[in-house]
Formats: sequence, structure tokens, C-alpha cells
Amino acid sequence: MIPTLGRANSAQRVFARLLQLEDQRYWDEEEMADLLGSANARVRRRACLALGRIGDARAYRLLLERLYDDGNARVRAMAAFALGELEVTEPLEDLRRMLLRQAEDLPARARCAEALGKIVAANAKTLDPDTAQSALAAVLASLPEPSEEVAPASEREAFAALCLTAAMRMQQAASLPTLIKLLASPNAAIRFHAANALARLSDLPEAGRMLAGAREKLATRFQKETEVGARVALARALGAAGGAEAIAALLAELSSDNAAIRIAVIRGLANARAREQAARPLLTRLKDDLARYSAVPAAQRPTWTGLLQTLTLAEALGRLGVAKALPELARLRTLPTGRIGANPEVEIALAQLGADAFFGADVENPLLPPMDDWRAQANYFAGLAALPPDDARREQMVERFLAQADLDARARTALLSAVPKTPERASFWAAELRQADVMARAAAATALAALPATDAGRAALRAALKAAQGDAQNDAKLAILDALAADASPEAQAAIEAALDDADWLVRKRAGDLLRRWLPPALDEEARLEQAEALRRRVGICRSNRPEAFYGRLTRQYARDPRVLVMTTKGELTLELFAEDAPLTVENFIGLAKRGFFDDLAFHRVVPNFVVQGGDPRGDGDGGPGYQIRCEINERPFLRGSVGMALSGKDTGGSQWFICHLPQPHLDGGYTCFGQVVAGLEALDQLARQDRILEIRLIA
Repeated sequence: MIPTLGRANSAQRVFARLLQLEDQRYWDEEEMADLLGSANARVRRRACLALGRIGDARAYRLLLERLYDDGNARVRAMAAFALGELEVTEPLEDLRRMLLRQAEDLPARARCAEALGKIVAANAKTLDPDTAQSALAAVLASLPEPSEEVAPASEREAFAALCLTAAMRMQQAASLPTLIKLLASPNAAIRFHAANALARLSDLPEAGRMLAGAREKLATRFQKETEVGARVALARALGAAGGAEAIAALLAELSSDNAAIRIAVIRGLANARAREQAARPLLTRLKDDLARYSAVPAAQRPTWTGLLQTLTLAEALGRLGVAKALPELARLRTLPTGRIGANPEVEIALAQLGADAFFGADVENPLLPPMDDWRAQANYFAGLAALPPDDARREQMVERFLAQADLDARARTALLSAVPKTPERASFWAAELRQADVMARAAAATALAALPATDAGRAALRAALKAAQGDAQNDAKLAILDALAADASPEAQAAIEAALDDADWLVRKRAGDLLRRWLPPALDEEARLEQAEALRRRVGICRSNRPEAFYGRLTRQYARDPRVLVMTTKGELTLELFAEDAPLTVENFIGLAKRGFFDDLAFHRVVPNFVVQGGDPRGDGDGGPGYQIRCEINERPFLRGSVGMALSGKDTGGSQWFICHLPQPHLDGGYTCFGQVVAGLEALDQLARQDRILEIRLIA
């Protein structure tokens, strides 16, 4: 037990201890209760955050005590934030009541709304509909009136933003009327969050009809809106609304001076399925872009920034099925490398136009990617997978490439997306579990999980799990465990139980979570808790080679947030790193940079209006440094220029990181935000896929 703390240096020791507990995913109730009772509000607040990050569901009771009884509003706010990270349903009613308590401070109420959104989203498949609707009603009732004057950068604005993001996460069409009304708010941030939520709810089955009824209002709002993020989001909503007014409003901005708005308009027109109205202007724009490309000096073409918009046009024309675009798509297919498979967007667009467009009209001599370029092959296979599953030429080409013995493992993994996940293919997928490449085995396990279980498939999964013990990456082991979970046989349970001894904590945790589902329903509550606790003990802590002094050093070493210079083929970006909010993530990033890990790696993923992403030594989005670091979820929002850790699930970060082009509220509280671009946003906007990181250097 740690005594109540008063001195700053004692608090610093506690912060180091909490950092260690987070790293080990471990907590002791007595120790944490003592810290939560500290006289130091910073210690109490930091202990709440630690409980949320550790993620043990049992901690919700301690956090509820802080939410109700702590005298410090910032501590209460962090308790609510941490409850949202736990994603357990027990605190839902408490959070709902606290949100509606007018006497409570706005920051604490805001985090209650955020927590409600996360919990409802995480439990959407099992949560009682009335409970979900009650949570949403509380969030919507807390929003300002559309005409209310809300001061910029105020607590009221931040509160409204978190409420709107919570409504977005709950994915209920009942939010739409309120969101549409708030598009008229005099506050730009509220308009953005309302438009963003509206855009992200536009795919709901009921949304199309409701948006269609408001298309005139949406079109007017889009035309008048001055905030770029809101206009981008409204373009998506207009596409879902469809109709003459929406399409006319979008077409009017196809030549906007702002590239982000042009990209959003192109996507909106594709979503509207407005082939008749949009085909000609989109095709004209594509021709103009290709003419501009021809004027670019040859040396600059491989990373021409305008290619991002051009590829977005290709996606739209393919989705709309515009056959007249075939000559332009055929030309774009080889730009800028001069070889087929240069761009996955174009391969998919051609596939959407049909097999003749994709393979060429000569059945005997189909168009093929170069045999010495795995990336071009992977892009080509993305198009192959987009062809109709029953297309005979697709099947023949899949078999042709599967038989290629020297196919690069990264290309083969991409090819697997074109292999049907059908019972007839069960033996193929079982055989794929013996591949050397970890991602191929992960894909095979995922495919088998979607198929009816067979004795041969079950045996193959058990053998593959045993053979994967030496994997540096845990992707295959996790996928195999998930596939085995559908098999309630004693052999499957034994295989999963054996994974409780795996060296990888994430594998042990996944095994424990799966085994808890199988606890006999006849057990009384006390027996179930006892067996669940026994499983938790088997999972244990996340073993670390780091000495205790490491965590103390980490809490002291940065007097202020460090800065790094990222030198790229398109210019320099200066990042400020949030050492207090995400110390382990910052330490990992700087450590990799110092040893030159990032040097000459490509930005393998660039999605306009979303993110640029790099840090993958494998080059296909599936690579890392050979280890994982835990998430350090914090209260930092993802804004334009925010830097975050890329994940394939909780606590799976390593070396891949991204920078946001525009604010992305749906990432808030789900990914570790560990930095911000403070100089060089113009270089960020220029980055294209396969632009490279030259060096990352610590400068302050």
C-alpha cells in the first residue's frame, strides 16, 4: 500500500509506478484504492486514467466512486473518460444521470457523454435497445439549441463536440433530425461535428430516406458553409441524400479552389450513384487531370500530388460504371510507373467495368502485372478480387498465380483476397495455414472461421496454433484463436487453454477472454467469478524486460514536449510529441528514429482527406518492428496534423504511425494521439503514396 502523497517528488514516483502498471496491464485493488484516495488531485486523476488504460472490467466500481464523490471536477471527468475505455455496461445508467445533472461541471458531463457513446458502440450487438435509446436521448437532450451563441474554444463548445461524437458512435437514425438542425449553429465547431456525425450515419438503412427529405436544406447549407471540414462532411451526406438539388450543389464545387472539397465532392457524386448527371463532368475532369499530368516533368511524375485527385476520379467512375472512361482508366493504369498495377484504385475501377476491361479483350493474352514487382501484383490482385466471384477468368487467373512458386509473400497475401471463402475451398484454406508468411496464415484462419467447421479444418487450426509459437508477429496466433472459438470441442478448448502460456500477453489475454465465454452457465455467480479470476491469474501481467528505473526516467526526462524533424521527399514536417500524454509511445517513436528505423521507408498509405501513414518495413501495411506496444489512449483529439499510432486492434502498435489531413473525431479515444504537426502542413498536403521518409531527427 502506498501512503497518501503530498510532495511533488512523491507524486512523480507514483506516476512512474502507474506507468509501470499500465505497461504490465496489472492492478491491485488495494493499491489503486489508496491512490484514488490521495490528497493530491493529480495523483487521483492519473490513477483513474491508469485504470481505464489497463482495461480490467472490475475497476468500474472504483471509478464510479470517483465520478460521484471526488471534489475535483477534473478527476470526475477523468473517471468518466476511463469508464468509457472499460466499455462495460454496468455504469451506463450512472453516466446517463451524471450527464443530465445540470449542476455538474461541463468537462465532467462531456466525458460522461463520450463514455456513453463508446460503451453503446462497443456493446451494440448485445445491448438492450431501450437502454441504447435512453443513452442517446440523454446525449441529444444535452446539445445546445441550433440558434444558441456558443463561444469558440469554450467549455460549452467542447461539451457539444463530445456529445455530437457520442451520437455518431451510437449509430442510431434517431440522431439525424437533431444533427440536421445543428448545421445552422452559429458556432463553426458545432457545425463541423454535426456534419461529421451526419456523414458517418449516412450509411444507416434508414438514413437515405431521412436525408432525402432534407436534401434541399443540406444543399443550401453546403453552399453557404465556410468551414472546410464541415463542407467535406456535408458532401458525403449530400451524396447519400441524392436527388437533383444535392447533385447540382456538388457539381457546382467540382472545380473548387480547395483540393479537400474537390475530393469530397467526387466521392459524394459516386455515393449518389448519379451516373447520368455526374458521368460527363467527372470524365471531363479526369481528362483535364491527365493533361496536367502530361505537362509535369518526367522526374516529378512518380510522386505528383495531383495523382491523388485523379485516382479518386477513377474510383468514382468505376463505381458509377462509366464505360466511356475506359480509355482514360487504361492509361491511368500504368501511371506513373509505366507498368500495369501501378494503382489499386484503377485496378478496382476497371474490374467494376467488367472482365473485358480488366483483362483486355484478347482472352488468350490477358493483361498482366510485371512478374518482378510485388506491389504492382498486389494492386492487380485487389482488382482481381473486385471481379464477380463467379467470373471464370477470375478463377483461372487466381489459380495461375497461386501456382507461381516464386510469388512474393506480400503479393500472395494480397492474392488471397481473391480466393473464394466457400466450403469447396476449405482444404485450400487449411493448407494455407502451413505457409511461412504470418499474414497468409492469418488470412487463412480468418477464412476458415467464416466456413462451416470440419474435422480437417479444426485439426489444421490446432496444428497451426502450435506451430506459430515462434512468430515475431502475433497476427496469425490471434486469428487462429478466434477461428478455434467457434469450435466448442474439448480439443479446441485445450488448444486455447495452452495459449495461456504463450509468451505474448495479447495472445494470453485473447485466450483468457475466449475461455471465459465457455464457463459453464450452470455455475452460480460466486463460482463463475472464482473461475474467471483463475483465468485472469493464468493470463498474468504483460512481462517486460524494463527495469523499474526505466519508468521513473520516463516521467522525468522531458522537461517539455520534444520535437522531431521529419524529412521527406516532399519537404519537412516538425512534430511536437506529447511526452506526458503518451510517454511510452513517444519513447518508442524516438528510439526507432534514433536507430534509423524509419529512414527510407515509404508512406505506404495515403487517403486524401483522411491520413498519410508510414513506418512499415514490410511495405504492405502489415509490418512492424517485431514487437507491440500498448495503447496510451488520452484526451487529445485528432485534429488536422495530429499524429497517431496505427493499430490492428488494441495494444498492437509498433512502428506504423499516421498524420491526419483533417480532424477525425471518430478516432478520438480509440487511438493513441502522441503528437502534432507544428510546422510543415504544406508538405503534409503534398505527400503521395510511396513518397519516402528520408530521416527523422530529434531537434528539441
